[in-house]
Amino acid sequence: MFGQPSKSENPASPGFRYTRTMKRFLVLFACALLATSASADDASSLVKYRQSVMKSMGAHMSAMSLVVKKQVSSRAQLAAHAEAIRGVSDGLAAFFPAGTDPSRVTTAALPAIWQRSAEFSAAAQKLQREAAKLAAFAKSGDARGFDAQFERVGAACNECHKQFRKRDSD
Repeated sequence: MFGQPSKSENPASPGFRYTRTMKRFLVLFACALLATSASADDASSLVKYRQSVMKSMGAHMSAMSLVVKKQVSSRAQLAAHAEAIRGVSDGLAAFFPAGTDPSRVTTAALPAIWQRSAEFSAAAQKLQREAAKLAAFAKSGDARGFDAQFERVGAACNECHKQFRKRDSD
């Protein structure tokens, strides 16, 4: 009937308490499952992901470099490349969690990342700031400003690589 709670809607009924308890249990179980799955990434998969992200950044930088060096005249895709660098650089330090260092997996990342994590985070944040400026120049269409900022982004990458990445010849 209208206005009358059904047995399952009546807070005094055992069915209501069971349903409410079951819903709470399912919510807590789902949260625990998500937390477990989020931490279930194995170190080698995280390193592969990190390397793929870094290679994508390198590809975007290479493409923009051809334009900045005037080897390619079209600037049509610069905003997309710059935005990709900005997006991927956001939270970059999180790609280097504990357990993904060279003592546990094969990686070109140096132990200094984990030994000097504050310095590494500062370098990653510098790249984020410079990449955001690059994306802004690309959107504005300021070619001269973009080219100068591209050099700053490249310098931020190189500074970090000098301190925290094993050289290919090592």
